[in-house]
Amino acid sequence: MSDNETLSLLKSIDKRLSRLENKRNFDAADLPFQNEMSIFTDSVDDFLNPASEKGSSNLRKLEIIKELVDNLGDEDNLRAVIDLSKSLKDIAYLTSHLREIENTVSIVTDSTDEIMAKAVEKGLNLEELARNLSKLSGELIDLIESGTFNKLIESGILDSKSIEVVGALGHSLAVSKGTEKRVGPLGIISAIFNKDIQRSIGFTLNLATHFGRKLKKQRISHE
Repeated sequence: MSDNETLSLLKSIDKRLSRLENKRNFDAADLPFQNEMSIFTDSVDDFLNPASEKGSSNLRKLEIIKELVDNLGDEDNLRAVIDLSKSLKDIAYLTSHLREIENTVSIVTDSTDEIMAKAVEKGLNLEELARNLSKLSGELIDLIESGTFNKLIESGILDSKSIEVVGALGHSLAVSKGTEKRVGPLGIISAIFNKDIQRSIGFTLNLATHFGRKLKKQRISHE
């Protein structure tokens, strides 16, 4: 190695030593944002100060967070979280419908309370109503167990046309109750020529005919 090369190498080493010396003598006060860093450090110290109630509480929370992170680090737990995240849409859908059901139940409850309050004001006896409902439920259970309820469903009495006839009969009974009068033989004879009475008589005869056939079939089947 020549003298010039040796001199150049020594200068390079000297420069590196100088840089190391400057780093060793580095003053932290020369850092940028030193005041902000100091404030941040003080805030962290105050936040995690075990001597204060708030700091002690924060330390416990950090321990819980650490435990949570450790648990989430487990592969099975991570897969469970992934499966749960895939079900979030279904959960949101169910939650929205549960809210709708809750609102509906609330509306029905409020309406029922209002109806019951008005009924009580008009003299409804709640104890008697409860007894009647209990009796009705018992009778209904007996009908279902005996098979009579199925016969009622299959009888056609709940058919829309049957309900219309029963409704018309009920309305006629309500109207006729307030107009009671005595009718003699001549009144009956003259009433036969009334088209409305003729229509009702025709309905009654038709009903009697079919009812008689039904009774005959039932008698034959029982025999």
